[in-house]
Amino acid sequence: MLTLYRREEQAWTYREAWFDETAQEFVIHHGTLGANGKITAEKADSEEADQLLESFQAQCREDGFDEAPAESLTELRLIYPLKAGQPSSSEARNVQTVHREVLAVLAWRGLGALGDPEVEAQESGHASVMRFSTLHQGKARDAVKSAVRGSDVPASKVDLKLG
Repeated sequence: MLTLYRREEQAWTYREAWFDETAQEFVIHHGTLGANGKITAEKADSEEADQLLESFQAQCREDGFDEAPAESLTELRLIYPLKAGQPSSSEARNVQTVHREVLAVLAWRGLGALGDPEVEAQESGHASVMRFSTLHQGKARDAVKSAVRGSDVPASKVDLKLG
């Protein structure tokens, strides 16, 4: 997946593209950071997709889109505390539910790609940690809270922290 951004007067906009091998489609997703984007897809084989991706990138560059500037990114950690060094079956289910819901909300709004859960040692024991970087910390925090509230996992079980 290729994701590019452009800073406009009041907001960031994004464009991203990828090839969906399963559906044999070249997909473009674009919009204003923090709002649900629009998606288009066209049938393509892998060779055509490579050409389409090159054209997409060239057009984006011409339109002023580029990679997210590192100094503008904020890293956030989504933390689900564990009772032991490895998640129990119910904890693993909750972590996967949170991961799926948050991943979808962040992706649809161009706010970042949520990493897979990893068990890490914390000051208070162990936790399942999912990381992502975003250009808009406030909108990302709101999106994460909304996604967790919309799931069946108690919001009190999930913490969102910087870096």
